[in-house]
Amino acid sequence: MNTDPQLNIAAESAIQKLIDNVRGIKAVVISTEDGFEIAAWVENTAQVSRLAAMASSMAALGAIAGEESQLGTCDNIIIEAPNGYLVMMQARHQKSILIISIITNKDAVMGQVLYFSRQVCKSLENFGL
Repeated sequence: MNTDPQLNIAAESAIQKLIDNVRGIKAVVISTEDGFEIAAWVENTAQVSRLAAMASSMAALGAIAGEESQLGTCDNIIIEAPNGYLVMMQARHQKSILIISIITNKDAVMGQVLYFSRQVCKSLENFGL
């Protein structure tokens, strides 16, 4: 999939901001809502394309669950597991919806993850405006 080269640069900058400010990050993937990777950083051998596709599916499920339960649009999904967290947030840009997926170890401070992830979402939502 071809994306705007400037959006790729903005996504890479967003990933760097997360890595610089949040302790315990193991991977970050920014993808389109239909599961195509725009930018990624992984500490290990995580399969980025699989994470992008999974994030797309989970975002769709979250949207349906939010609407069906009359909570409104799903903004993020947080999964806690024995070895860490998976946080997925949506950045709703006027041209497309992006999904930011962050995998952390258990040492990550969830408040920091959420704070900086929301900042990154806002910067991507306002990209090019």
